[in-house]
Formats: sequence, structure tokens, C-alpha cells
Amino acid sequence: MLLSRRDYSRAELRARLLRAAGAATDAAGADGAGADLAEVDQVLDTVQAEGLLSEDRFVEGFIRTRQARYGPVRLRHELLRHGVTQERIEAALKLVARDEYAAAHALWLKRFQLAPADAREWARQARFLGARGFSHDVIRQVLTGR
Repeated sequence: MLLSRRDYSRAELRARLLRAAGAATDAAGADGAGADLAEVDQVLDTVQAEGLLSEDRFVEGFIRTRQARYGPVRLRHELLRHGVTQERIEAALKLVARDEYAAAHALWLKRFQLAPADAREWARQARFLGARGFSHDVIRQVLTGR
């Protein structure tokens, strides 16, 4: 049922299944934590072998849906939080090969439209772009209009 809504990373799905198994074990009053762990891993292996769980598909979809709003730093951080390996993240971000400046500029235009008039406004706009995961060099280029 979980995979019918969206793709999950293996680590994320594993955590959800272990929580559900723990809740069921607590309700039944039995102590089967070790059995639950092995059983969940076995189920995940089966589901992954059948192609229903794909880490690559999760990463590609995750990046595709967020790349217009976030920079590579933010995408990398969020994927790490979902339990995706660093190697897989780097490979996926290289495959996307999008122009970070174009994405940052489009986001900046949508939000601000005007170049910063003073240092306070510059800092505010830079924080906005920085919080969305764009690099300092790209932020500087966007705000100076180059």
C-alpha cells in the first residue's frame, strides 16, 4: 500500500515498516524485534527484486519534482536525509545536468523581480536563495545581474 502512493528510498521504507512492525508487536505484547528486522529486510529484498522498489527511480523523481525550486546543495541534503547513498546522489545530480544559474535566476525573478537596493535587501534576497540550496557564486551572479 505504501508504494502505491509514491516511491520511497529503501531506508525510508525500511524505517516505516519497522515502526509498523513495532507497533503491531507492542499491541500483541510479544517481543519479536529481531525477527521483525530480518523479516522486513527479507520483504524489502523481495520487493526490490520484483522492481517495485527502486532507489534510482526514487532519486530521479525526487530531483525532477524539486529541481525548479531548490539548488543542488539542498537536494543533496534532503536525499541524504532520506537515506540515499552519497555516490547515488552525485551520479543523479550529474545526470540532471541543469543550469544552476538559470534555476536560481528564475526563482529570484518569481519572488523579487528587482535588484536589491541596499545591503539589507541584498542580504534578504541572498538568504532566500541560500536557503533553497544555491551556491554563493550563483547567488552573487544572480544578485549582481551578470
